[in-house]
Order: sequence, then C-alpha cells, then structure tokens
Amino acid sequence: MQRDFAVTQEALIVGGGIGGLTAALCLHRQNFAVRVVEQATQFDDIGAGIQLSANAMHVMRHLGLEDAIAAASFEPQNAVIKDYRGKTLLQNPLNQAHQARYGAPYFHIHRADLVSVLAHAVNAAGIACHMGARVTGYQQTKNKAVLLADDKEVSPLEADIIIGADGIHSPIRAAMQGETEARFTGQVAWRGLVSADKLPTNIVPPDATIWAGPGRHFVSYYVRGGAWVNFIAVEERDAWAAEDWQQTGDMADLRAAFERWDAPVQAIIDGCESCHLWGLFDRPPLAQWQDGRVVLLGDACHPMLPFMAQGGAMAIEDGFVLAQKLAAHDNISDGLQSYVAARRTRTTMLQNISRRNAALFHAASPLARAKRNIMLRAGRLIPAAAHSRFDPIYGVNVTSS
Repeated sequence: MQRDFAVTQEALIVGGGIGGLTAALCLHRQNFAVRVVEQATQFDDIGAGIQLSANAMHVMRHLGLEDAIAAASFEPQNAVIKDYRGKTLLQNPLNQAHQARYGAPYFHIHRADLVSVLAHAVNAAGIACHMGARVTGYQQTKNKAVLLADDKEVSPLEADIIIGADGIHSPIRAAMQGETEARFTGQVAWRGLVSADKLPTNIVPPDATIWAGPGRHFVSYYVRGGAWVNFIAVEERDAWAAEDWQQTGDMADLRAAFERWDAPVQAIIDGCESCHLWGLFDRPPLAQWQDGRVVLLGDACHPMLPFMAQGGAMAIEDGFVLAQKLAAHDNISDGLQSYVAARRTRTTMLQNISRRNAALFHAASPLARAKRNIMLRAGRLIPAAAHSRFDPIYGVNVTSS
C-alpha cells in the first residue's frame, strides 16, 4: 500500500543505524518527507557481523536491496551447535533449506556493509541527512513535534512525527520516560574479525556455529563473501567497570577464557590481532513506546541480547511496520498506536528467547549440560520438529501481512 497524502507528512528519524535507515526508506516509499539526524559525522558501524534471516530479508527485498546485500554477504550452509570440545549437538540446514521454508535467504553480513547498502539507497532516494548532530530531546506543540539538538544549524527541527531509532542509549527515550539505567547481565562479549587467509584451510566450516561451554560460548561465521570470519565470544562476569560499553579487548584474556576449546575456536583466536569488548546490558520490555507524535524503534524500545541474532532483524521489521501503519491511518496518533500494538508482542517474545538462550548455551553443571544436550540431539533426530521451533521467528513476513 502506498498512500497519496493530500499534504505531505514530515518524519524526523533520530539515528542513522540499521533500523533508522530502513525506516527512512520505508517511509519515503509511503510518500513521507523524511529527514535523518545522526550523531556521527558519517554513516558507519564499528560492530562486526550481523545475521539477516528470511524475516529481515523480506523487507530488504521489498526495498529492492536483496541483490546488493547478497553481493556483500555470505550464505551459510548450516546452523550448528557444538559443545566446547567439538561434539555436534544440533545441525539444521540453512542455504536452500531456509529459503525453501521461509521464502527468502539467510545471509551473514558485516554491519558496516549493511549500513553502507542502506545509506547508498537513502542518498539515492534524496532523503535529507543531518550528520554530526547530537540530539538532546524534543518538545511538542498541538500540531508538530520539535526536535532539539546541540547543533544550531539543525535545532530546532519541526516535523509531524519524530522517530527515536537511536539505540539503547536513546536520548529520545530518555526525554520520553526519564533517565533509567540498563541492567548489566553479568556477561561480556568479545567481537572481532579474522582474515580467512590467516586460518588453516577448511578449519572453519561455512556454517553459523555456536560452541557452548560452562559459563561461556563462542560463535563464528563468515562475512564479505567468505573473505573474513566474524566471531563473538561471550563470558560470564560479576561486574563491568568500564565507563563505556565498548573497549579494546585483551587478547590474552580472550585466549585464557577459551583455552583448550575446539580446534576451530583456537584457530580463530590465534588468527585474531585485535578485538573489542562489550559489556552486555539489558532492559525490561518498556511499557511506553509512544508520546503523542514521538515514537521509539529498535534498540531504543526493545534492546536484545545477541543470543538469537534477531536484534537487527527486529529493527528492520519495525521500520516497515511503522511506515505501513502510518500510511493506513489518517490520524498520526492512531497510526503510531497501531504500530506499537503490532510490534510489542513479537519483540517481547524475541527478547525473552534471547535471554533464555544465554542459560542454554552456558549450562555449567553436568546435569544441566546433559539435559541441554538431550534436548538438542532430539532436534537432530527429528529435523522437522527442530525447524518448526523457528517458524514463529523466521516464518514471519511483515511485507505480506
């Protein structure tokens, strides 16, 4: 559905990440006049890899970006869970099997490459972008929302709608609900990239692989057409003392944490020259996503731990659904309320699954590991049952609803 507004509606999007840029493109297709306000001086993402399952790729296909994403991605053959010594506990085919079941491919892509594809599309669409502007809050009048920033060339900016796609540190959420602290989960994540030519031949399979061990787990997959291996290594810790959530990781600490793990894990760590370290923080589901003409999207309202690889996908879905709901309603408030109602249950489900997976991967006691292994091996014996568990996640196509 594309709506032909008698008077063009203006939307201001705070945040030029994956969710914000997707929302900009979807709203532009609905004939909104869109502007993006981004704190960074250029579109970029220092993160590592991201997984785009079929539910996210349906939106990318709708935007005409599937080919560009495919060219920058890697398509894995299987999703695999192993124990930390290398014994396979579960293996589900991806590649053609994922596409056949869910109607779209499953890709691994570097976050910077995905942001680049989206930013190129935003620029090609002529969507205005204000870079290097730090947003401080918003105000509202009877007929407009007013964005406030520390850049006098930007602030104040008026629009019919303000969309806070500005991440877990969201100034828009803080202005809406007051400052609240995120909860440290007791887990930290090392993230890094290793050039494939620095690894022994064929030691890292072309899969999305999770190695699960007591109190920690390790994830690897290829990006950039197989030229690089992306990894995420998660360890439980009592506290996180760093002032920021990201810092340079200590390679010696990383090696010690995963000493004597399976050979591919050792090879990836040995091939890595540097990495970043994140403290993993969480927030409970928010009671409020909307205030008048202002609404939240993505991590600003439903941050997700990286244990189901759906944080980016949920922000992508948000952007499409928001544009569709606004286009379907004459009243902006009704459209925003419809968007929140459509997204709350699904995103809360994914938040909860992601939290539970941490306990599944990190089972410490022999009994807990035995129960986990039996459950995962049952999926190997009955592959259809294993696939069906993921249908509520991957089987949703918001572009067809």
